[in-house]
Amino acid sequence: MQLVRTRPFKFVPDIDSLFEGLPLAGTHLLGTRDRLGAPTLVPRVDIIESGAEITTRFEIPGFELADLEVTVEDNVLTVKGSRSLELAEGATYRHRELADGGFSRSVTLADNVDSDQVTARLSNGILEVVVRKQPDVLPRTIEIEAA
Repeated sequence: MQLVRTRPFKFVPDIDSLFEGLPLAGTHLLGTRDRLGAPTLVPRVDIIESGAEITTRFEIPGFELADLEVTVEDNVLTVKGSRSLELAEGATYRHRELADGGFSRSVTLADNVDSDQVTARLSNGILEVVVRKQPDVLPRTIEIEAA
């Protein structure tokens, strides 16, 4: 009788390769990977609506005010950011999860927002953008004058 040596788990690296590039649950800015395998930036966002305003909160740790741009055009709020993580001369990455580069994230707002009434505030890695709603147009009674 001859023993045959097998490797029942030799396919495990193949299965792992199927999951490369998928977003990791619980990560902050790590979304997908670019063609070279480097992580890309995808900030998470919360959208909160109240009677008078719409508040969006973007999770963007490690960004400075100068790295960010906020615009509202045609009821679309867009936040863009860009950063570069410096690497010392001669150093190479052994493992890399912190993404650098740029991102752009857009949120479509309701039709009743006032794009002239927008404020933005960056604190502790959270960018909060508040857009005021337009006051509801209420019917009003017109007084009739005697001629």
